[in-house]
Amino acid sequence: MPEVVERCLSNAPRGLCVLAVDGLSYGVAETALAHARTRPLRSTFPSTSTTAWLTAVTGADPSRHGALGMVYRAPDADCVTHLITGETYAFGPCPPPKNPLLHGGPTLFDRAVAAGGAAFVVGAELERLTGEWAAALLHGARVVPSSAAELDPDPVAVIERTVREVEAVLADPHEVPPLVWAYVNLDDHIHLAGYDDRLHASLRLLDSAASRWADAGWSVLAHADHGQVPVDPKAELLDAWARLDSPAHCRMPGGGAGRVRWMYPLPGHEQELAAALSDALGDHALVLTPDDLAERGLLAATPVVRERIGAVVALATSAAFPVPDPTVAWEHGSLSDDEMFVPLAAWNAPLAQDA
Repeated sequence: MPEVVERCLSNAPRGLCVLAVDGLSYGVAETALAHARTRPLRSTFPSTSTTAWLTAVTGADPSRHGALGMVYRAPDADCVTHLITGETYAFGPCPPPKNPLLHGGPTLFDRAVAAGGAAFVVGAELERLTGEWAAALLHGARVVPSSAAELDPDPVAVIERTVREVEAVLADPHEVPPLVWAYVNLDDHIHLAGYDDRLHASLRLLDSAASRWADAGWSVLAHADHGQVPVDPKAELLDAWARLDSPAHCRMPGGGAGRVRWMYPLPGHEQELAAALSDALGDHALVLTPDDLAERGLLAATPVVRERIGAVVALATSAAFPVPDPTVAWEHGSLSDDEMFVPLAAWNAPLAQDA
C-alpha cells in the first residue's frame, strides 16, 4: 500500500484521500461501492486490524514489525499484553514488559512529508489511542482533532462524521497536494450485526462522498484491513479452551486475535498440548506450530515471531471455534476468503494494474 499511495499521490493534482475502512470484505465492497473501480487485496495473517493496518502504512511484513494479533507476549516477558490497551495478563505476578511489543518503521505519512508534502490523519478512534501501536501507525502524520464528543458506533453516523471531518481538511487551501488518510470504523458494528442494511446504507454514503470529491479533482482510494464471518462458538469448545489455557498446561495466558488463537505451553509440553487441543477442537480448528505457519507461507518463523507467538496455534475452520469474546456475532483472524480478501477501490485514481 505505501507504493500504491505514493504513486497515486504523485499523480494527484489536488491531493489524495485514503479511506481506511475497518472490517470490510471484498464481496460487500464490490457491490456497495458502485461508483468505484475495485480489485481484491489479500490481508495479512492474522487477518486482524493491528497486524494489517501496520503493514498497510509501513509495507513491512508482520514477521518483521511483530504486531501479531491483538494479544501476545513481548520478548522475555512472563505475561501477554493487549496491544491497544496495554493491559497485561498473567497466571501470577508479572512485572511490566521491558522489551517492545513491535518494531515500527517509516510510514506512508513519513514518505509524504519527506517528499515535501503534508500528511493528515482523520479518525477520532485513533486520535484517542495511546501506546506503541498507535505511535507506530501514525508516525509522521498530523492527526486532525475530532469535534466528536462521543463516538456513535452506528455505521451511518460513522460515515457522516468521517465525511464531515475529511471535507473540513479538503476545504483548507494547501500549498502542495496533501495526503489525507481517514480511518473509517465500521468494524464495531459488523462484529455485532454483520453486513446488514444499515451497513450497506453507510457504504452508499461513502461511495457518494468519494465520487463527489473525485468530481472536484481529488484522487480517492479506499481499502480495508480484513473482512468478517459469522461465528457461533460451541460451549464445549469454549470449556475445552479454558481447561487447556491454564497454569496446569501453560506458562501464561494465551494470545491471538478472534479466529486465530495460540497458547504458550509449559517447557517440554508443546507436543502434548498440541495433541490435546487438536483432539478437543476436532474439525473446528487447524492446530499448527510456528514452523507449520512458515511452511504454509502464512507467517515467516523469524526471531520476531518466535519471541512473541505461542508454540501451539489454532486457526478456526468453522463457526463453532471458541473465539475470545463469545458475545460477538461476527469475527475474523483466520483464513477464509471473506476474512482474507478485502477491497482496494479507486475514484479518480489509478489502481495497481493501471500502472
